[in-house]
Amino acid sequence: MEQTLLTPRVGFIIISEPYPDENYLNYCGTMENAPSSCIVCGSRDRELLMERDPWRIYQCTSCGLGALDPRPTGEELKELYTRDYFASQYDEGAEPGSVEFKKWLSLLEHRVRFFRKENACGRLLDVGCGNGYFMALCRSKGYDVQGIDVSTWAATYATKTLGLTVHIGQIDDVDLLGDQFDIITMWHLLEHTRNPRHVLEKVKGWLEGDGILAVEVPNYEGRDARVYWEDWIGWQFPFHFFHFTPTCLRRLLTDCGFHLVKAKDYHSETVKRALKRIPVASIFARRIAKFYSGHSIAVLAELRKDTGA
Repeated sequence: MEQTLLTPRVGFIIISEPYPDENYLNYCGTMENAPSSCIVCGSRDRELLMERDPWRIYQCTSCGLGALDPRPTGEELKELYTRDYFASQYDEGAEPGSVEFKKWLSLLEHRVRFFRKENACGRLLDVGCGNGYFMALCRSKGYDVQGIDVSTWAATYATKTLGLTVHIGQIDDVDLLGDQFDIITMWHLLEHTRNPRHVLEKVKGWLEGDGILAVEVPNYEGRDARVYWEDWIGWQFPFHFFHFTPTCLRRLLTDCGFHLVKAKDYHSETVKRALKRIPVASIFARRIAKFYSGHSIAVLAELRKDTGA
């Protein structure tokens, strides 16, 4: 089934880009097993959710979390996250002030709107910041920004061209003072991590007592995933280690000491494109598509006061 690529980090359609995982389907590097117990609920019961040789994703029969098993080792990931991978997710880096640069920032406005009412200023950390477009947008709106990313190539553009502060490495490689950020964002980052629970516990220590956390992940229960299924881009083998539903994401955040403030279910691109082909319905396509869950879900959370965090 033919499908255009919905770029996860910015939420707009690129017509001709290949799937980021196409070159990795025959990957034969060093592998390891996923945790034997679900990292959300602790259950050991699971069933096959999705398979595309040589990859398999298993679904926890208790909470619904999907996990890639087996998966590349930590050392192998350093080889997989190459410049080609990051270039397929972003671009080579637009010239600041150019039409292309302004377009990228405009496409990211919806993410700032998601948390701006709760916190209109302060210190912001973007975990998995890539080449820094979102950080540049937040800086332009008065936020004091820093970022973390594993890609030296992406971080070089963010630091050298955009003048941003980026800490390079895995989250455990970064040494930051605790209780210093008012906002921490993770846009399509959590599904890439080896242990999302550990990541949430780590960033919790960096938040101020009244700080907020914004998390966005692909939703394999969404209509777009159900329509395309085997060809759904949200699987992104072998880069996505975990696959979320709204229920298991909320449960994980709650277990890690967060209180949910609000959630956002992105509209279905599948429904919108189908309606665009119908002359009478096309003018209402976007409004109708909002009633159908799309590629991603986003959650805004704050530290629970009863945790002592």
